[in-house]
Amino acid sequence: MGCHSAGNIAPFSITSYDDAKAVAALMVQTIKSGTMPPFALRDTDECSTRHAWKGDIRLSDEEISTLEAWSEAGCPEGDPKDAPAAFVPKSPDLPGTTLEVHPKEPYVTSGERDEFRCFVIDPELAEDQYLNGIQMVPGNNKVVHHGVIAIDPARSAADLAGPDGSFPCGEGDVEGDAIVGDLRLLAAWAPGADPVDLPDGVGQAIPKGSLIVMQIHYHPAGTTADPDLTRIQLRLTREKPKYGFLYHLIGNYDEPVNEFGFGLLPGPGDKDGVEFLIPADSKAHVETQQFTVPAADSPVAQEVPIPPGTRVYGQLLHMHYLGFDQKVTVTRANGSPDQPEEECLAHAPKWEFAWQRSYAYDAPIESLPTLDPGDVLQIRCTFNNSTENPYVVKALKEAHMTSTIDVAYGEGSTFDEMCAAGVSLVYPMP
Repeated sequence: MGCHSAGNIAPFSITSYDDAKAVAALMVQTIKSGTMPPFALRDTDECSTRHAWKGDIRLSDEEISTLEAWSEAGCPEGDPKDAPAAFVPKSPDLPGTTLEVHPKEPYVTSGERDEFRCFVIDPELAEDQYLNGIQMVPGNNKVVHHGVIAIDPARSAADLAGPDGSFPCGEGDVEGDAIVGDLRLLAAWAPGADPVDLPDGVGQAIPKGSLIVMQIHYHPAGTTADPDLTRIQLRLTREKPKYGFLYHLIGNYDEPVNEFGFGLLPGPGDKDGVEFLIPADSKAHVETQQFTVPAADSPVAQEVPIPPGTRVYGQLLHMHYLGFDQKVTVTRANGSPDQPEEECLAHAPKWEFAWQRSYAYDAPIESLPTLDPGDVLQIRCTFNNSTENPYVVKALKEAHMTSTIDVAYGEGSTFDEMCAAGVSLVYPMP
């Protein structure tokens, strides 16, 4: 009911007996198939994680059997006097928000082409603080495709912003590329994502005077949209936490693995050396990204810092409409009894673009998977670029095309693809 209630994201409500009875068979079908409730990660024949997941909303076998028996029995109604209190939808807001910020002005996007816009926001922090939670709340769900939030301690983005506090910052925009090296990622948001809600004693350092840069990928799809004023909710503390927190977006490489150990691995269908290319009509095409944890003295250590004692807190898996299966694994340079040499960190065998969310391990920090220099992360993405994929059929129809085309890496959602994982990390605070 958190989704299936009046005014919420789902297309129909099930908050009353009559509502639920009308879709009883559909509920059983989607739950047994694993598409509902939307929780993509699974233990599979090729992946069994050491830890369970926080906020696992999947039903137990017993609960599914009960629901199926109720449907097959004709959906008998219980005694109304035993009914629970009226349903109250869960707020999308971050619990304990201490600061909420948003762009200077609402933004309107329209037309056929996707648009990438960066908004520069000054939270006016007069002293160093630590981020313990963050949530992005879109103002217009019709056009906000996804968002990335970063801090800019050097305030490099200030000179790029126009009078409304924003500037174009998608792939190929010089202005956007010019500030990438100065930004530190805080979080990524996509449809279905819950707030980043960290435990007590965990936080990401936010230096005083830092700006916030929020990149929004707008997908107007030919619709002149209403204005969007997306909000960012922050939970900040002045007390230095026991553990630091980092968020790295790993993957989306379209060049072969380089001398530092990260890049794209060879894949089937490569036509011109190693390339990110999903051939037309392919039903299960695989692309694999690789990232090797750098040593502290590596030239790339500043670009993607992995401090000593780092552990994996959780992940957000990301592809576009062709993606349907994604797996993240680690191969350790030095395994141990409690940290195996080969470990699967997450597997989504029925990944769905409409239901992206962050996943966090339900385990004490001291027992989370480790990442040390020399360890190799691999992200395997499987794509369906055929007319058996309903998203492909829809895209071809909208583009007035009759046959599929080769798809390469890119930021657009319709005829571009990605293969990445947002990896949440914790480490002992120095």
